[in-house]
Amino acid sequence: MNESEIDLRGILSLLRRQFRLILLTVLIGTAAAGIVAFTLTPVYTASALILVDPSSKNLLDPEAQMTSASADNARIDSEVEILRSENILLKVIEAESLLADDEFGVSFGLRDRLLSFLRIAAPTLPTGDAALNQTLSKLAGSISAQRRGLTYLIALQARSEDPAKAAALANATARVYIEDQLASKVSSVMTSRDILQARIVEAREAIIQSEGSFDTFISENIQRIAEESGRSDLAAMQQSIRELRDTRAQTSATLSLVQSSLAEDNWQTLVGTLQSESLSLLEQQRQALANRLGADAESPAAIDLRAELQRIEDEMRNTASSEVSALRETVAQTQTAEETMRQQMRQEVVSSALPADVLAQIYELQQSAELARSQYQTLLGRVQDLDAQSTLQIADSRVVSAALPPRSASFPNRLFMIALTALAALGLGIGLAFLYENLIGGFTSEEQLEAVLKVRVAAAVPRAKLLADSASLADLVVKSPLSMFAESLRRIRAMVDQHGRSLSRAGAEESGCVVMVSSTAPNEGKTTIALALARSYALSGRTTVIIDCDLRKPSVHRQLGLEPSMGLYEFLNTEAGSSLGISSIAASDSLTQATIILGARRSDLPTDQLLAGASFVKLIKAARATFDIVILDTPPIGPVIDGLYIAPFADVIIFCTKWASTSQLDAKKAISNLSAVKRPEAEIFCALNQQDESARAYRQKYGGYYDDAY
Repeated sequence: MNESEIDLRGILSLLRRQFRLILLTVLIGTAAAGIVAFTLTPVYTASALILVDPSSKNLLDPEAQMTSASADNARIDSEVEILRSENILLKVIEAESLLADDEFGVSFGLRDRLLSFLRIAAPTLPTGDAALNQTLSKLAGSISAQRRGLTYLIALQARSEDPAKAAALANATARVYIEDQLASKVSSVMTSRDILQARIVEAREAIIQSEGSFDTFISENIQRIAEESGRSDLAAMQQSIRELRDTRAQTSATLSLVQSSLAEDNWQTLVGTLQSESLSLLEQQRQALANRLGADAESPAAIDLRAELQRIEDEMRNTASSEVSALRETVAQTQTAEETMRQQMRQEVVSSALPADVLAQIYELQQSAELARSQYQTLLGRVQDLDAQSTLQIADSRVVSAALPPRSASFPNRLFMIALTALAALGLGIGLAFLYENLIGGFTSEEQLEAVLKVRVAAAVPRAKLLADSASLADLVVKSPLSMFAESLRRIRAMVDQHGRSLSRAGAEESGCVVMVSSTAPNEGKTTIALALARSYALSGRTTVIIDCDLRKPSVHRQLGLEPSMGLYEFLNTEAGSSLGISSIAASDSLTQATIILGARRSDLPTDQLLAGASFVKLIKAARATFDIVILDTPPIGPVIDGLYIAPFADVIIFCTKWASTSQLDAKKAISNLSAVKRPEAEIFCALNQQDESARAYRQKYGGYYDDAY
């Protein structure tokens, strides 16, 4: 099958093999989520609904407020942003006194608490702007606002640990927002009014200037106008206007002096200005009382004198006020008479028979004055309208549904949290299963071994018990031939034979088959497998030799109970001319007819050059020519390099992995190294050694095919 294709059966097998890991991950994750969910502080969410009305609202013009503005999404979105702005939140903090609140007020941060716990520094509560910013940050995280679809409704939500406080915050925020909106509208109207008032001053100056220009023109050209029109009364009217103006100015000056004297209680100036007999008599009485009071200030009669003096001054003040009113009326009458006379003279001048150039100038000045008066009246009316509007403004938004204290907490949603965590834990468990299966953990099945290493699996060798009278598990092949252990070795032998036949059909040289047995690391049972395989071949009638090529740590002789004085190391390390022969390191298996080339002692020096030397090459050639099967028990590939020098001699490589123990990464690396140095026609088979599956499970599968020894 193409490696890029998805192997559903392999995935399901992996999940089945790692079911316990996945289940444990889900249970731990769900339990942790449950503990966290039930220890979290509940948070309640209260919601208020605000309607934004974009229509025009002018109570002074009822028809205008019926005209609705077109739907403006930007306007509603802008209101949402204003509602969430710091300006509104700061006003809510002030209105609700949140700086002193237990939940939103100033508190120690996580960093301060950590430093205090570690006794690194003593924390201090923030003050001033820092305290305000902390409260503002907490409130901003608890207030949210969003528009409901494309409607004019804004949903305002407030979150708090107290349901009543959540409702109060939502309602307070809505109230502050509407008040701020109304204040902004009033402020906008008042700003417009202030701008127009400045324009009114300019318009008033324009009226005065235009009116003055008209009167100045008539005054300067009165003689010419009288001569051209033949009107002799115009000069008299001009003189009357001048007299009225002088009288008004004099009366105004007298009025101003009287008012200032009255305000300062300057009675002498007041009497001298008004020239009133009643005031003169009262002033004489006041002066006499003041003199008496000055002479008898400490006498009992001084109290009565002061009272009488106060009465006279009050009477003088009332009399002067009456005179002031009369003067004001005189000024007003004089101004009215002056204005009437001026208007009359203007009309007379305009209606007179005058030259065209004079009439044109008069009409121009008159029109300028009319325009100035019209502009002034318009501005004055608009200012008065804005003054009225400032007191009649209504907000564009209103609360259509006030927030109520929620009945249940919005956070945490325990059921959802646990379910989501369980789902995440399931995904994590599956991920861990794939990670453990393909990278970290040991091999636990033939399918996994074949899927990870991408090589064929010859057999899974079960964990077996050592017989009472045996020194090695390899004895089971002979003493318990119907055991599961012996059967698994026959499976390995069958795979090797099958590959040997394929080599024969391919035209390979007819000679003995060299089988290399190796592993990733020590103590994975490769020597036991090599010896058992050699005995299995010997029992089948094939001439067999097993060579202990592990020069670093030979162990075949220990499983046979032998203690040779010399071994393969001494044979390969013999100097030129030495008489040490192969017969001196060879032995015969006591249980079978297999030949064994032993290793005697452990080498403390590098041995790779011995395995790459001519002596070892001659040994393999001789063994291949003499025996049908040559079993090479080699060092593990991981810790030493010796096995890579032996691999090119092998026709078949049996790679042993220990059940649930061999590192997958190391095994992949070892297979990769072996694949790089082996002959192209050589095949690598894996053996899953010491599989921990009970004999009962085997009996349930295969009934009585195996005996009780295993």
